Amino acid sequence: MIYVIGDTQSKPGVKNPLIPIAYHICEIKPKTVIHLGDHWDFPSLSYYDKGKKSHRIHSYKADCDAGNLSMAEFWMIIEQLWPEYRTECVFHILEGNHEDRRNRALEYCEDKDTDYYTDNQPDYCNWNHVHEFLKIVKIEGICFSHFFQNKNSAHPIGTARQLCLKKHKSCIAGHKQGFDYEEDIDDERIIQCMIVGSSYFHDETYKKQSNHHWRGVVVLYNLDGAGQYDYARYSLDFLERTKIK
Repeated sequence: MIYVIGDTQSKPGVKNPLIPIAYHICEIKPKTVIHLGDHWDFPSLSYYDKGKKSHRIHSYKADCDAGNLSMAEFWMIIEQLWPEYRTECVFHILEGNHEDRRNRALEYCEDKDTDYYTDNQPDYCNWNHVHEFLKIVKIEGICFSHFFQNKNSAHPIGTARQLCLKKHKSCIAGHKQGFDYEEDIDDERIIQCMIVGSSYFHDETYKKQSNHHWRGVVVLYNLDGAGQYDYARYSLDFLERTKIK
């Protein structure tokens, strides 16, 4: 069983989606958990917000602390309700393009600011595997990445249908809000592709007309090791209503 968490985009002032997710993980006890990236939203490092008051270096620490706090709450629940998790489950997390904002900031910041970014960083301490941005991780024959790039382009493949047509193998990505699924066949097997891009409660201000997209997690069952699976999706609202008390 693989438990798939999409982008959680933690930042100051938003509700922590990892709390109901942690309760659900402890209830079903998957073999593998994979977070597809963009947990630390880092709005202070957004290129699109450059020049705004929110784009000041001292907002970076608040962004980092918010992501670390929500992650700490996640692990606290896991440790309390599933003390055997370290031997029964493997936890993977991918860096998304939002975490990569920090890498770019370190590359281009003034020398006097380097220590500030280094002293305040995402806390991955409880994850078994942390994978760099755009690394493709293969588990049970399924390829996972924050997003998959178009051939000869840095831009992401935007739909599950296009993932099937362009990658010709089972792939699961985050990055794009909502849920998208497509399957196809080749000569030997079913190819299943999925985008799980939003595991957060809050609305984004820039999505004024489309904040009603699906938010939740996906669990993969009956894995055959060659990329085929059954799946169930769970909305965050459902996990919130049914979490263990």
